[in-house]
Amino acid sequence: MPSEPIRAFGIMKEGMRNSPLPNPLLELGARRFSFYPPIRNLEHNEWQFRRATWTEIVVVNTKSGEEAIIPRASIGEISIIDDPVVIVGLRQELEWREGAVYPHTRRVIEFPLAMAVNDHRPSPAPERRGPAPVVNIRLEPAPASRKSARIAGTVMLTAIGCLIAADIAREVQTRQRGDTFRRSATRLSYSDDYSSIVSRLGPPAGERTKGEYRILFYPVRHLSLVLKNSHYIGALDSGRRVAETVTLPGDTSSASLLRSLPPF
Repeated sequence: MPSEPIRAFGIMKEGMRNSPLPNPLLELGARRFSFYPPIRNLEHNEWQFRRATWTEIVVVNTKSGEEAIIPRASIGEISIIDDPVVIVGLRQELEWREGAVYPHTRRVIEFPLAMAVNDHRPSPAPERRGPAPVVNIRLEPAPASRKSARIAGTVMLTAIGCLIAADIAREVQTRQRGDTFRRSATRLSYSDDYSSIVSRLGPPAGERTKGEYRILFYPVRHLSLVLKNSHYIGALDSGRRVAETVTLPGDTSSASLLRSLPPF
């Protein structure tokens, strides 16, 4: 059944147009005011007071000239400040429909289940009879205690320390072997050649020939022995620095020859 317009809320009796009750809009006189919230479905929200009854207040829209009947119970507080316009509060939302004012109601449209869009509601579960099935629950392992974590950290640090100590010992041993070789290399002289060097120090790990120079590599000892025209003239360390020199014929040192050695 369509709702009745608000004028049906009260009965206007002949001869009782002027209400003895105080009229909240009477003091505005001919001043213009606006409703808040605005009456729906009306673009222009500026009104003037026209008259009042026991239960209703009649106002007129200043633009369209249409009258609207507002229940007294719907009129709220009136603003004291009138800049730019006086505001009259409404206690409920109203709407303009078919030439009259009605209470505004929010309509909710309910769609049938078959027409619902994106309806993902699960179907009702079938009725279960008998005891519920037993489900195995796997418990996660308990986190390791702080004591276990400390033990694991200690073991890891000990292993790292052992590796570092082993590397240091290996480096010391290598250096000792190199020092031993250097001490034996000092026994070589300009008169030594390839055969005497190999018989005393063993075969080299590799060798290279650069013109009249022949270089014998002993990487384990960190030395390279240099021969010139088949005669031993000295040794270089792993950084190509002069490690040993010999006395050449004429009582000269082989240091200048070793420093001027071409790249190899």
